[in-house]
Amino acid sequence: MLHYTVIPDTLARQWHVTLSFEHGADTPQTLKLANWTPGSYMIRDFSRHITAIAATCNHNPVLLTQTAKNEWQIPARSGNWQISYSVYANDLSVRASLLDTQRGFIDGACLFLYLPERTEESHSVQFQGLPAEWRIHTAMTSNGEHSFTASDYAELIDHPFEMGANNDVLLFDVSGIEHRIVISGHRPAYDPDRLIADARKICEAAHNLFPQPAPFDEYVFLLHVGEHIYGGLEHRSSTALHIDRRALPSRRADQSPAYTELLGLISHEYFHSWHVKSIKPAAFIPYRLDHETYTEQLWIFEGITSYYDDLLLARSGVISPEHYLKLLAQTITRVWRTPGRKRQTLAQSAFCAWHKYYKQDENSPNAITSYYQQGALTALCLDLLIRARSPYSLDHVMQHLYQNWLDNGKGLADGDFEACVQEVTGLDLREFFATALHSTDDLPVAACLQQAGVEMRLYPLARQHAGAWVAEFPNNDEPDTDLGCRFRQEAQHALLSHVFNGGAAESAGLKPDDRIIAVDGFACTDFTAQAQTEAGEQHIVHFFRHGVLHQTELTVQNAAPETALLKINDAQALQTWLSGTNDPRENP
Repeated sequence: MLHYTVIPDTLARQWHVTLSFEHGADTPQTLKLANWTPGSYMIRDFSRHITAIAATCNHNPVLLTQTAKNEWQIPARSGNWQISYSVYANDLSVRASLLDTQRGFIDGACLFLYLPERTEESHSVQFQGLPAEWRIHTAMTSNGEHSFTASDYAELIDHPFEMGANNDVLLFDVSGIEHRIVISGHRPAYDPDRLIADARKICEAAHNLFPQPAPFDEYVFLLHVGEHIYGGLEHRSSTALHIDRRALPSRRADQSPAYTELLGLISHEYFHSWHVKSIKPAAFIPYRLDHETYTEQLWIFEGITSYYDDLLLARSGVISPEHYLKLLAQTITRVWRTPGRKRQTLAQSAFCAWHKYYKQDENSPNAITSYYQQGALTALCLDLLIRARSPYSLDHVMQHLYQNWLDNGKGLADGDFEACVQEVTGLDLREFFATALHSTDDLPVAACLQQAGVEMRLYPLARQHAGAWVAEFPNNDEPDTDLGCRFRQEAQHALLSHVFNGGAAESAGLKPDDRIIAVDGFACTDFTAQAQTEAGEQHIVHFFRHGVLHQTELTVQNAAPETALLKINDAQALQTWLSGTNDPRENP
């Protein structure tokens, strides 16, 4: 067994870690730290946070030789080894570690050094010196106070730790399995019963979708609330979540958009227990955390999960069908408003996640598409095509994939998913997959939604309109106007963050980071109101670029028809789809 002793230094924001192990042969060893963490596909160079490292063997100092940024060579010597190192921890995210006087959080990949030849052995963790009032929350098996055991290194880094005082712990049961929501961070008054009830419904909907048994014996939501934060990372029997504190449910009857976003995050990461932590790409078995692992399959795992996360909200009844269609319209609008969807295919988006999707810059909307959002629309089209042409649905495919994983534990090789869809449904979908995955042609979203009783129309509306469900389509088809950019409005200027290809701002010679200070000679206190006027109207714009004042002429353009509005034409067909009925020709 390999053993870690972890001691916090809350003032210095450092974890002091000692890795102890016996080595019985006079052979050299290699010591490593992961460069990325499963589920977050970017090289993060966690080793840069190691501030000191030293080794002893049989209590005698031994010199470690660093051979790479995340690798050390241990000389040939048998005996009792101790590797002592310190890790700076000030990353407020779900994928690293944080430590201060109020809270500690650990994602194991960024903290626990490992011996590549001994990853299959059991690993244990002992925390010492924690503040007396702190409690540890994790799904890892406990074998004593502040002591935990994992069967191997992969399990060790798949159970994050949340530590602190005064955390709320909400309990509920699904399919005989205990679930815990651990809420940390400063939070306003909220309705815990409402959160429990809604989370339970979502979890039940996921359990009802997949065959038994579930891939876990308990489940823990580690939910940290803060200021303007958002994110989630899946683990085998838990998830780490970040959400704005205003997203917690109030005791009022209304449901805020922020709370819906929280429920969607819960749904998304919980679904990953079956789809990513169980069903996964063959390329991820095992995870190779030294370097990138390229695969075009990420759309399958994140895109399909992004389809089901909101769908399960509707299926469980925590949102109405109309609310679901509003969320769907917003997703469609985001995809259609991304010029990069005409330059990058869905398969390329997944393959290039490491250096494009996860390293976005000011030009990313012009160059890439999202395998989350476009992948979700691909999954939607696939589900509705299957339902329209067969007595099956995407549910059947997911059930088949999970049963295969239960039976053999094998990952999906390239092409396996597409083959499975066609095997389960009996349909020839090669043309659909070729178009959806390997071309930049538009997905047949409108035609597919029509099969589910929903009509979709695209309108030339201003960017402030995010897409919506409507009871009736508007009669006025006159386009709104558009400036072709994103910006942040300050008191006396607008700071451009993104400039879209072919838009008004680009045609005016503007670029990201330009600071608009005046429009037509007046201080730029509201760039939208001052510049987004009639199409064809011209405005004199003064702006600073790199500290130098410039002037240009901006011509307002018509908005493109890229805003999705959805209307229900057949409520019964919609309910059949949203309820999870397998055959759309049956009554719900």
